[in-house]
Amino acid sequence: MLRALKSLAFLMEHAPVIKDMCGALYIWARKPGDEEARRPHVNLAEHESLFGSTSFVVPCHNEEMNVGPLVDAIVRFYGPYVHEIVIVNDNSRDRTAEVTMEIARKEPRVKLVNRTPPNGVGRALRDGYAAATGRFILTMDGDFVQIMPEFRDLFDAVAAGHDGAIGSRFSHESLLINYPFLKIVCNRGFHLIANILLPTKMRDISNNLKLYRAEIFKSIDIEQPGFAANAETGLKPLLRGYDICEVPISWINRTIDMGVSSFRIGKVAPGYLGALTEVVLQAWQGRHKLARAGGRA
Repeated sequence: MLRALKSLAFLMEHAPVIKDMCGALYIWARKPGDEEARRPHVNLAEHESLFGSTSFVVPCHNEEMNVGPLVDAIVRFYGPYVHEIVIVNDNSRDRTAEVTMEIARKEPRVKLVNRTPPNGVGRALRDGYAAATGRFILTMDGDFVQIMPEFRDLFDAVAAGHDGAIGSRFSHESLLINYPFLKIVCNRGFHLIANILLPTKMRDISNNLKLYRAEIFKSIDIEQPGFAANAETGLKPLLRGYDICEVPISWINRTIDMGVSSFRIGKVAPGYLGALTEVVLQAWQGRHKLARAGGRA
């Protein structure tokens, strides 16, 4: 019963009111001063087989304050792995495009993809994957700079021979800081239904932190225009039989200086249900076809 109790404790530790009575309290803060002098970056690119292999694809909507720190962190931690950094400007109303161009003048591996309306995460991912030219694609959000050191586990997984790896926020080794309780409930409900209806077991395939061989991303038919595309990029490769593993990853909510996320449960929930329904129907149809083919044989 240990794993079930851990899952229950995880949920309770983030529940309103109840979390204030839990035996563990997570505190995250920043010290003032020069962060570079206090916490120097370390090169985490350890696998020579992955040098120059990876396109980092980042969909950005009004992320002018995050593009610079994000690119800097990618280059510092994983510079040898970087084939290119594809910033997909998803019809931003701020200076995301201008800031990216300024960075690209100093870092030639930065590539800007400007989208025309309508916007949407799914559409931005499609354009970003199409523009990527590396052997591997790492897809991520613009506010992941705080968890950048943990990307190492993704690269370790593909270096070990896996087709890809997903950063799982809900493994027993993961840490969530200021993750909204309603999002936890919805996420766990989504994965519970998916694990019941589909012939695969997963903990967190809807996170937009994935490192796959490039041809996997390029072959995915992304039909959802919004955030629910993240569920498609997680479910569809698993059901096609690719060797995709999940590795523990932390999640830290945006701070004030990182802007506001456009993710809203009420708006995105129908898309996630639609994506799950589509994938489930395709999986069932595929099973029926195999059963009929086996009967004829």
